[in-house]
Amino acid sequence: MKILFLTIVLSLFSILQAQETSPTERFGGTYVVKAIVADIKREKPKFISPLTITNLDNGNLEVKFTFNKHGKCKEIKMTLEKTNNPRLFSMVSSEGRHQVFIEETSVRDHWIILCEGEIHGKYVKVAKLVGPSTEENPKAFEDYKKFVSIKGFNEERIHIPIQAEACTPEEA
Repeated sequence: MKILFLTIVLSLFSILQAQETSPTERFGGTYVVKAIVADIKREKPKFISPLTITNLDNGNLEVKFTFNKHGKCKEIKMTLEKTNNPRLFSMVSSEGRHQVFIEETSVRDHWIILCEGEIHGKYVKVAKLVGPSTEENPKAFEDYKKFVSIKGFNEERIHIPIQAEACTPEEA
């Protein structure tokens, strides 16, 4: 009887732990930015390199990407700090505190990243669709369009960036 009770308790415990797993724990690896939209007019990035997302042991996420500025490769590294909401992260930059919301689409390995915060004294929202490859996925793009519409973005401002190869920073 004790063995049966212990088996049931352990089974319930493992089920409860599985339910506590955040969808963002599967959000890691290299992703390309497939679409981007902002709620303010700004210069659209012509080329975007892949993002590398790493799940850290403490539940935070590390995001890295590179870009060429005046012929020099620069690497940007950010830490997204976990919050009580498993899909919401906090990020601190030189501009202040930002919120980053990560949403799954109905397509495996395709995600929407919504960033909100103050930049140069203005409140800004930016939403990106990211996926594991440059291959188009109409269903993921449809999910993205619905999401940005609900969040109040103008669909006509959706920009499809040209994918750039990641460069190697000179400091490396």
